[in-house]
Amino acid sequence: MKKKQFVLILFLLLFGELVFAQKTQLIVDSLFYGKTGIKEKYPTVGLSIGIIQNNKISFHQFGNKNKELNEPIDKNTIFEIGSATKTFTGLLLAIEIANNKISKSEFIDTFFNPKILPTNISNKVKITDLASHQSGLPNLSNDKYLKELLQKDVTNPFQFASTNYLLDILVKTDTLFNPKKYQYNNYAFSLLGHILAKKKQCSYEELLKNVILNPMGMKRTSLNQAKTNNVAGLYDEDGNPQKNIILNAVNPAGGLRSNAVDMIKYLKLQLGISKANLQKAVQISHETYYSDEKQKVSLGWDIKNGYFQKDGDTFGNSCLLLFDKTNQIGIVVLSNHQNADIVNYAVDYIYKKLLALDK
Repeated sequence: MKKKQFVLILFLLLFGELVFAQKTQLIVDSLFYGKTGIKEKYPTVGLSIGIIQNNKISFHQFGNKNKELNEPIDKNTIFEIGSATKTFTGLLLAIEIANNKISKSEFIDTFFNPKILPTNISNKVKITDLASHQSGLPNLSNDKYLKELLQKDVTNPFQFASTNYLLDILVKTDTLFNPKKYQYNNYAFSLLGHILAKKKQCSYEELLKNVILNPMGMKRTSLNQAKTNNVAGLYDEDGNPQKNIILNAVNPAGGLRSNAVDMIKYLKLQLGISKANLQKAVQISHETYYSDEKQKVSLGWDIKNGYFQKDGDTFGNSCLLLFDKTNQIGIVVLSNHQNADIVNYAVDYIYKKLLALDK
């Protein structure tokens, strides 16, 4: 390629990015400052937003990292992404399936000593059931096990959920609750993370880094508290300060921290734009593994009408990811308040505006 041709192509790409950023800035300005905008309804909230459409990317921010200091959020500000972590765990499973290391129909019995699994649940729970909320196992959400953890520490109950704790629950589970029926399940994803890490003879954190985070160049995504001051505050829905979440063995269900830049890299992967070597696994993770009249579920993602999405809430942050493969749209919204309504409203607003741009 001649130098002039290269310069022209580079100019056109940069110009296209600039035009896209201008268009999306108008969208988020109306989202933030319109008559029913976020500033009017949630004046103390801070948001970080990443948008990708047809491989053009823009980032937008609103508010400060925390309420105490006048430090604006930027695209690199770190947030807890909560249950959006489940899509990473689902992808780790899909990679094993794509590499013919695990079968979609394989029962979890394969991965445990026969003495661990009670006879009544033997050969009843598939490995893919764990990642599609249909295992029938305890859920660590509204069961006796969560109540036990809350009695130990109401602000950070999952810090007491060790690997032995997970296995002890499995040993005690002699009856499945509505197997093959949808029941949102943090325990199942935690157990899945343990299984996948044990199979590779490493920790879940090491597995995640080696297989997804490092190859994707997601340098600011981690299970650990960020070693930077560029971290979002943690507030509940009413604006009360919260503690950094500690999940221990429940990390595969909700322990990641990340920023808008890394989440856009992740959405590029979901849209088929990057990492050709992972695309077979990505497609496996997008398949429907559970469906009823109310929802469709893949390996960690909720399948909607025309798009995929996954939310994530911790005690102090909220997150929502959306991608639409047909229209090549991806959106991430990160909030420094635990408020699902804010991130859902923002993503829905932006998505509809982006679709309207193409008409």
